Amino acid sequence: MERKVGFGIIGTGNIAKFHANCIEKIPNAQLLGVLSKSENRAQQLADHFHCPVFWEMDQLLAVAGIEVICICNESGLHGATIEQVAKAGKNILCEKPLEITVQKIDQITEVVNHSGVKLGCVFQNRENPEYQKLKGYVREGVLGKLLLCQTGINWYRPSGYYENSWRGTHVMDGGAAFINQGIHTIDLMLDLMGDLSEVSGFIDTLHHAIEGEDVGVAALKFESGALGTLSCGTALFPGEPEYITLYGSSGNVCFRGGKVVSSSIDSIHRELNAFQNETGTGASDPMAISDQFHIEVIKDMIDAVTHDKAPMVNTNEAKKSVALINAIYQSKGNRIKLS
Repeated sequence: MERKVGFGIIGTGNIAKFHANCIEKIPNAQLLGVLSKSENRAQQLADHFHCPVFWEMDQLLAVAGIEVICICNESGLHGATIEQVAKAGKNILCEKPLEITVQKIDQITEVVNHSGVKLGCVFQNRENPEYQKLKGYVREGVLGKLLLCQTGINWYRPSGYYENSWRGTHVMDGGAAFINQGIHTIDLMLDLMGDLSEVSGFIDTLHHAIEGEDVGVAALKFESGALGTLSCGTALFPGEPEYITLYGSSGNVCFRGGKVVSSSIDSIHRELNAFQNETGTGASDPMAISDQFHIEVIKDMIDAVTHDKAPMVNTNEAKKSVALINAIYQSKGNRIKLS
């Protein structure tokens, strides 16, 4: 029987509770502590997490049995938190984005490398079997030469989602729709299509009373020569499932709402009804997602720690989506070169 790996969690919001529930379902994982912002809130949450809840970082980091810290606080605090945890010698699994700028991610990378700990970033949709099937089609050349990629995260969030929140602020969210909601699908797009060479985009705030964007678009050119389009928003009522549609020299395939849903290629088309599972999408509800893929990410982190391997999404991989999003924010319609 494999030994249990001790976990700690920083944060007590919805995603922190999600991590706690996932850890509880993994036989060789054990939640040993959670960090709250206040003593009062810590006392309120102790029963929910079934473990000690601390209100001082040093208290959590002093728990000897904790090998991995899950960072689930505000995006703009990830960098400072990662540095503190890394210097304490704890491995780290951080929710997306790793940080809100490329420069901050580079700083994190230096600290983590110097500390000798492992750092993984949560891009759980890579664990979706339907996505892995799609990636297999690309890897095996079933689509032929990739020519065009159309990606959309055309979601909706009600005004209350942003009220009295760090979401949509420049300091804590780094923007809004692209870097918070869109980043998961953008990560998959880049994983499929490879590195970008150029991007040109526009963002605007057309509906919500927030600092960041609630609608944005971009034109993309990949190093392979393929082109792409990208749209993203949280003002697009009622919200529709995210999608990636790939066009190759041999045909096309559409990945929508976490599933391969259509293809002009016979071999793919014949597989479509063979197996379909409900994966969940955050089109209108941020918590309408399955815990299956988070569990797999946590298992991957356990494997990395126990067998001295690199986590599935390291700092280099986690930086790619942030680099694209930063470039879109900077573009204002101008061409930004990424390589």
